[in-house]
Amino acid sequence: MAISGGEQDDESDYEAFLHIVHLSDMHYRDESGASDLRMERGARKIAGYFQRCGAQGLSEWMLRKWHQGTAGQDSTAHERLCTFLTKFADNPQFAGVETWLLDTGDLSSLGDLGSLQNAVACLKEYQDILGASKLLTLYGNHDAWPGKFPLRASRKELHAHRTQMRSTKLFPPSWPMMPLSIAIPHCQSRVLLQGVSSVIDDRWLNARALGRVGIDPNWLPAREGVHQLRKLAADAEQHWHADGSTRDFRILAVHHPIHYPPPRPTWTMHMKNDADVADALAAFSQKGRGKLAQLVLSGHTHETYPAWGELPAQVAAHVYSPLTAGQVQLVAGSQAQATYTEGGKLKKREQALPQEFQILTFFAAPRSAHRQLVIERRVVRRTNNNGPYDLMKSGDGEVEAITLSY
Repeated sequence: MAISGGEQDDESDYEAFLHIVHLSDMHYRDESGASDLRMERGARKIAGYFQRCGAQGLSEWMLRKWHQGTAGQDSTAHERLCTFLTKFADNPQFAGVETWLLDTGDLSSLGDLGSLQNAVACLKEYQDILGASKLLTLYGNHDAWPGKFPLRASRKELHAHRTQMRSTKLFPPSWPMMPLSIAIPHCQSRVLLQGVSSVIDDRWLNARALGRVGIDPNWLPAREGVHQLRKLAADAEQHWHADGSTRDFRILAVHHPIHYPPPRPTWTMHMKNDADVADALAAFSQKGRGKLAQLVLSGHTHETYPAWGELPAQVAAHVYSPLTAGQVQLVAGSQAQATYTEGGKLKKREQALPQEFQILTFFAAPRSAHRQLVIERRVVRRTNNNGPYDLMKSGDGEVEAITLSY
């Protein structure tokens, strides 16, 4: 299926009407920002203890995990990404279609203001290159770090940082967000993209990279904050189509995946209330207007999911538990984070995580295909931090497609 590049003469054809360029986990680290030297030395001290005890593998694992969590962006990634996006925007195959730019969080490694400002400046440049009409930026768990590992931060430091994040206009001041919206050709429905925050501004839980979609701001008691999922449902119901039957296609953007790519970690990384969130999204369908989200877009894991070549052609072919049938979870990899190397070298048995992101193109079905969308996914990758960004390719070409009903 080829991108139409705009309006088609024959309405029976599927028509491309939206690109979502989905980036995540830039992990920018400004050189003028803070370095958590105390935690760095502590991690090395513990790793040295393991090494002296003969646990060489455990020692290396600990150092790798620490540095993968705190390493900044690859210094060559920004220029190479600008080059790719320029070619994409100039390619007539992709031109003439509205574009949204989405970043699902972890713009920074340590959460310091200088790194966040530089990361947002990069995103603004990408938006200009793409001619993207909208830019949606989420808050990641690393962005909640107050310039140091959260376990070492005081309550006063955490409060000052989260207050600053809400007042700088780098991120939305409150969640959930009002949706980005675009009409779907050939019908009265719309595509709606909304964002919620899954970040927990807490020393212990954020140190384990755990997330939760709940009260916003998350440090307030329930009676004082906004329950994000209830607010999403109430807003959706308030803006229903007047005819009483027209449904919209809803996308939820959230940093932590609801369906964590298997195997789901037990003590770290996952969304603590993922099952409750999934239940809330599905339960909304009892109102007769479809699920609260048919598609979930996330980051956090640093790897594209489903992996390139594994996207099912039909949503019914796979259930992304705890999501239900008819819902899809897509995760973007780390767009620009540098690969950790000890002593400047990557060990032979290790492989650098690729720098990658995804481009989703939405196609409206003809009138004869009731409440149906086709989404093409292109995965853009830069392997081992070398060379240009390029589209992943296989024997079937450079695109995967999935059909979704709403």
